[in-house]
Amino acid sequence: MTKILQDAMPHSPIRLLCTDFDGTLFDHLSQPCIPKPLLEAIQRLQQRGCLWMVNTGRDKSYLLESLLPHCADVYPDYLGTVERELFHWNGHEYRQDAEWNRSVQTIHDDLFKTHETLITKVGQWIRTNFSAQVYEDPFSPVCLIASSQEEAEIIHEGVARITAEVDQLAWVRNDVYARFAHVSIHKGSVMREVARKHAIGPHAMVAAGDHFNDLPMLDRRYAEHLIVPSNSMPEVIEKARREGGYVANSQAGQGLLEGLTQLGMLEVPMKDPNAEQN
Repeated sequence: MTKILQDAMPHSPIRLLCTDFDGTLFDHLSQPCIPKPLLEAIQRLQQRGCLWMVNTGRDKSYLLESLLPHCADVYPDYLGTVERELFHWNGHEYRQDAEWNRSVQTIHDDLFKTHETLITKVGQWIRTNFSAQVYEDPFSPVCLIASSQEEAEIIHEGVARITAEVDQLAWVRNDVYARFAHVSIHKGSVMREVARKHAIGPHAMVAAGDHFNDLPMLDRRYAEHLIVPSNSMPEVIEKARREGGYVANSQAGQGLLEGLTQLGMLEVPMKDPNAEQN
């Protein structure tokens, strides 16, 4: 374990835990899909004042479809969806952060309008040269479902070449899926917005992820404490090691629980609310 991990607690109490969903928290091949001990650990952290955020490429409805049946009434305080939108739990439902969501929508509307010709060119290039599915959704004028990881990699390299001169346009890839986004709006910036709202610094934040679209938040400028499960993409593992993060020996939720344990987060005693009165 690195010195960073050894010293993380109790000197810098964790106030925000930000986790990816698929492959980090949730594993559809496991039963249960989210380990019960992990949910119990997260619940204890919430009781100590730690916020929990699920930060995903899924949209809100698709996320809740899988999350709610498996979360055992342990609800994230925040949802970051489609790598840009933000929702908060009000005790009954998830309500959008209207100001933030309007802002990122405007940024993307302007971006896609400005570069409409180039984006159309990318879509046509993919349709002409590959068997991948290309479509438009409310979040991107060109979205991709590649037929394989190999095809996704080739397309990713090609899109990077075609869009190389447009600094603001990002091609956000996750497994065989991809979409366009503004380069400054990603999982890291959405997580940072939650931290800003609660005046939480990077020293008091943990970020956990396993795939390409998690790379922006697996950065110690945003969260000093990083966890990646063993099933993570090689590029994710490489970055975590370079940043001094924890690479778990276990997969998905078990790996996340392992990382939280190694960070010492689960050993922090709960603050006594009556302590200041005695």
